[in-house]
Amino acid sequence: MRLRLCVSVLAVGLAACLPTFPAEAPAGVAFVDDFSDPDLASRYHLQGGSWRVVDGALSTLGDRNLPLWLRAPLSCNVRVEFTSTSASPAVDMKVEIFGDGIRHESGYIVIVGGWNNTLSGIARLDEHEAKRVMKRARHEAHRPTRWRIERTDGRTLRLFVDGVEVAAYVDDDPLCGPRHNRFAFSGWESEVRFDDLRITPLP
Repeated sequence: MRLRLCVSVLAVGLAACLPTFPAEAPAGVAFVDDFSDPDLASRYHLQGGSWRVVDGALSTLGDRNLPLWLRAPLSCNVRVEFTSTSASPAVDMKVEIFGDGIRHESGYIVIVGGWNNTLSGIARLDEHEAKRVMKRARHEAHRPTRWRIERTDGRTLRLFVDGVEVAAYVDDDPLCGPRHNRFAFSGWESEVRFDDLRITPLP
């Protein structure tokens, strides 16, 4: 049975219950998913939407920021690699990292070809934050794109696209540990496929 931490919000008369998670992945434990197994619920936290495995790849039809969170925790220094292909002219491919495993914008949001295929980069807790690190870039629809997202020094999150560094987000208050130790595939309205996920803990 999954333990839950319930926090009462008396000011608005609401209660929020979130699952408790391990602090981080054990050192040296990697995670690989080639999406040959269609049973996503065994590996991911399903919250609805169109997420499914199609022809050996993870597919979304555009779920308006309803992330598919990986159940396995991340180490604070980690490398995440995968391939994505957008079927939309807008491209707009997105993932989230060091989030809480439940909510959109609970960690860093990493975007390739966002805002109608004009910007790629990293934002913290808000896609539109003033300090987000974005670069003007365009990407081809229907062409596989290889991502590498990594943090090696505890504070700088880097995005590489097809081997080229696109953004480096330096955070003096880095997100990691409990409530900030999950990775998710995400998206807005584009049809996107993801494949060949590899997560490698780093020292």
